[in-house]
Amino acid sequence: MYFDREIPIGHDLSKIQALLRHAKGSGVLIASESNARSTLWYDTLTNTRGGILEEFITSNQLYIMNEDCNNTTFRNHIGTSNIDLTIISPS
Repeated sequence: MYFDREIPIGHDLSKIQALLRHAKGSGVLIASESNARSTLWYDTLTNTRGGILEEFITSNQLYIMNEDCNNTTFRNHIGTSNIDLTIISPS
């Protein structure tokens, strides 16, 4: 999934919520470019979008599979960050 940083993150979270309802307890794996930063997934800071996504992940009992390492998941001429996430359901 691609979360456009110009669109409120709630729009993308509603898509994930619909996906989880459709899966009905089956295992779900979501690979996303979230355009959201959070220390929860080993970025250097948490921004507003990251805080909203953290709350969504926690309230839906999802897990982040990203691991702490020296490499970042995103790099361009402006800088680096960890905005690419792998999210899974418990099953």
